[in-house]
Amino acid sequence: MLLTNRLSNLFRTSARGLEAQRIALGAATENLANASTSRAADGEAYRIKRAVHEAPEAANPRFQSLLARRSEGLQATNAAHRGGRTLAPQLAEAADLGPQTEIEEEARERLEFDPTHPHADAQGYVHYADINVAEEMARMISANRIYEANLTAVESTKEMLKRTLQI
Repeated sequence: MLLTNRLSNLFRTSARGLEAQRIALGAATENLANASTSRAADGEAYRIKRAVHEAPEAANPRFQSLLARRSEGLQATNAAHRGGRTLAPQLAEAADLGPQTEIEEEARERLEFDPTHPHADAQGYVHYADINVAEEMARMISANRIYEANLTAVESTKEMLKRTLQI
C-alpha cells in the first residue's frame, strides 16, 4: 500500500507539472496569435498573458515543515545510524507537490503611427501589445520540453508500477 501511495504521489506531481506547462504553452501561443492585434474582443488593447508558477515552498507549507524536520538528522552518513527510521510515513504529507499556475496579464504597449487605421487614437497612433515573437517562441519551446520531461516521468512511474506488480 505504501508503494502505491508513493507512486500515486509521483503521478499527481507529474500531472500538476503537465498542467502547468500546458497553461504556459497556451499563454505563449495566444500571445503569438495576437502579436499584431490592435484590439481584443472587449475593445481594449490586447494584454500580454504570462503563466506564473508558484513555487512549491510557497504553495505548500507542509513541504517546508517536512523538509525542515528531515534535515535535522542529516548529520548521519549511514541510514542505519538513524535507528531504522525512514521517510515513508512522512511522504504522505507531501502528496500535493507541484506548481500552482495562474495566468497574469501584462499591459505593455507599443505605438505605431497609422492615422488611416480604424483603431487609431486622436493623434493617429495604434496601440499594439509589445509582444516579442522570439521571446514567446523561447517560452513555447521551454514549456514543450518541460512537458515532455513530465511525460517521461509518468512513463517511468508506470513502468516501475508494472514491474512491481510482476514480482
